[in-house]
Amino acid sequence: MTIADPFARLADHASLRRLESPCLYDRRADELYELSDEALEALLRCNGGNRLSQLGLEREFLEYCLAEGLLELLDQPRPRPLAAPTSPTPSLRYLELQITWRCNLACRHCYLGQARSVDMPVGLFAALVREFADMGGLRLLISGGEPLSHPQWPQINACLAALPVRRVLLSNGHLLSSEALAALNVDEVQISLDGLEEGHEALRGRGAFAKALEAARLTRERGLDLSLATMAHAANLDQFERLGQLARSLGAREWGVDAPCLVGRLGDNPQLAITPQQAAQAMAHAYGGAYHGGGEGMACGLHLCTVAPDGRVAQCGFYLDTPLGRAEEGLWACWARRQPLALADVAGCRECPVADECGGGCRFRAGDPMAADPVMCAAMGRPAPDEALILPGGTT
Repeated sequence: MTIADPFARLADHASLRRLESPCLYDRRADELYELSDEALEALLRCNGGNRLSQLGLEREFLEYCLAEGLLELLDQPRPRPLAAPTSPTPSLRYLELQITWRCNLACRHCYLGQARSVDMPVGLFAALVREFADMGGLRLLISGGEPLSHPQWPQINACLAALPVRRVLLSNGHLLSSEALAALNVDEVQISLDGLEEGHEALRGRGAFAKALEAARLTRERGLDLSLATMAHAANLDQFERLGQLARSLGAREWGVDAPCLVGRLGDNPQLAITPQQAAQAMAHAYGGAYHGGGEGMACGLHLCTVAPDGRVAQCGFYLDTPLGRAEEGLWACWARRQPLALADVAGCRECPVADECGGGCRFRAGDPMAADPVMCAAMGRPAPDEALILPGGTT
């Protein structure tokens, strides 16, 4: 029976934000919708205590929200508090928390180098995720090391329950048993898959490929979103067509491909490094929409920061040596020190006709923040080195 004038409630997986403009974020689909001020105010009334006729939503927008599962219609009131957190400018949308530098592998390309027994305190983790949500954050990336190696992982995992952001676990998969997956309070698991068996194990050791595949399959069986991350290297360059087929067969919603710099352990294994052209060709196989880079007219890092397990806050994990501050000061205080970089100020990109399209690439891989990223130059058909390896900090 159709209810004449039902109560309207914003779906539990949807939340409102005041970023650079008002937005509705669907963390289940990982979709961000820009809103007018009037639409934001109408959706703030969708708290389960007001009837549809009281909302003032435009019919077309209302039908879209219902079709996308962003609104629920109820036959009786079921109120919940709604708010739209105000973000700093630029907004901090993506937060990577490296919760530990412990790891159960010794991958030959790891930019962090030797694993260490350094762990983020649970209390600090809890404070950071709460503040991130209060700042209007969208995606929380839980990384390491191997996150499940944290000696207090159950307590860390408990802090993620009911958090109104998209929670993404970055893992090598070795500790993701069926039982561990069943207990996870995350929306998505990203598993590193660095080639087919030969390519993957060239980085991660014998037996690692089968464990990563099993973790990927179990992730989907548990109903969690699966994404894959691949590092292009000399031992997997001939595998990307087949690797893409494997990614799709596993049900991965996203497949990210990146190119390494010769830092950390890769500096001891230079035979695995590749040229910018090889990297660009590999990266062209990636699919999916998650992007944590720049914004319109702005270089990489506009909306992202990383917190290391020792408390340093940086624009990303490559810049821990030049931190914005310490986590104990609070995210907002550290983020306020971030200096956004416009592409027009990047000397290596200023005259490039495709700079806005490529976004300038990775500032660390460029070597000098004012230089061009050779991998992105190659990807966009611009002049780039043909034979030189990608060296520490991106120089060639």
